[in-house]
Amino acid sequence: MPLFRRAKKAAGAGGGAGAGVGGPGGPDASPVPGWCAWFSPAEWHAFEELLNDVFLDGNRSGPPMRFGEHRHLSLAAEGEPGAPLDLAEMAELVRALPQANWRSATVSFLNRKQRLAERRRELHRAGFAEVRHLLMPRLVTVDSVGEGHAVATALTEELAAVVMIHVDGDFSAPVPPDQFRSWRVDEAEVWAAATANLDAAPVTLQYNEDENPLVNVEGEGGYTSTHLLRAAALVDRPAPLGILAMVPYHGHLMLWAVEGPDLHTCVIAYGPLVRKMWEDAPEEYRLSSRLLWIGEDGIESVGVDPSPEGSKEPGVITGSARFVEMLSSFRPPDDYPG
Repeated sequence: MPLFRRAKKAAGAGGGAGAGVGGPGGPDASPVPGWCAWFSPAEWHAFEELLNDVFLDGNRSGPPMRFGEHRHLSLAAEGEPGAPLDLAEMAELVRALPQANWRSATVSFLNRKQRLAERRRELHRAGFAEVRHLLMPRLVTVDSVGEGHAVATALTEELAAVVMIHVDGDFSAPVPPDQFRSWRVDEAEVWAAATANLDAAPVTLQYNEDENPLVNVEGEGGYTSTHLLRAAALVDRPAPLGILAMVPYHGHLMLWAVEGPDLHTCVIAYGPLVRKMWEDAPEEYRLSSRLLWIGEDGIESVGVDPSPEGSKEPGVITGSARFVEMLSSFRPPDDYPG
């Protein structure tokens, strides 16, 4: 059975659409898109030919599909809901392989995606007792929370946490509203289950050589950044003045216990660093460009605006009244008044 077939012939030269896959075309070859910029033009052409071969299963009765403008697609069989498909993942997969192995690796990747989509559909029909051990909170941007997220809460102006069903490996899916309603449990019970699963998830901790070390956290299954929610347990040292955290993108979390006047130095050093890491990350992986301060009342953002190069004006650190008051209780550097 073919993996995909062309749903219908395209009109004119505009390209075709497979089952859940489509894209505009044209008479000229597509340029190498930014999401796989490491490809040479010849490699990109070979990759696009591969996509046409796999998606259309050799059915070339219409014009070829063009993928340059379409990175995020939907992988779906006829009559079934689509599963998200990121072509950049496929490009990264084949990047280090000989071209002779590209097709087999791509087919294996897509077959696994289809199996995960089937598993996701099964789990979305499951009761609360059946999936409670698979529930996990996930750190996301506020803008990414939509109607498909049944259980979500804002953490800061930029960040939110949503409850996901951990399907397999790095693949998770949000709890849909219909399923949540069918459970007939309140949100508190769902959050309690998800948080307990996060607390039980293994992490690796690495420390720098400072007396009060910076803690680098690495988790499994794509949940590294979400361990921000259990920061106090991971720092594992007194943090009388809260915890500074950095989550510039998915897969990154660094924590530092606030103990005293070193706070100024750390804010000045880490503020521009987290901004640079955020800027360098792919847009779809970005979380927060600002430092975070975790205190008794929750999580808040801390702004660091450096002094313009060549300017005698001081830089500015901003935050809540409580944070600024704490910062001002120490002696700030002359160029960064609190």
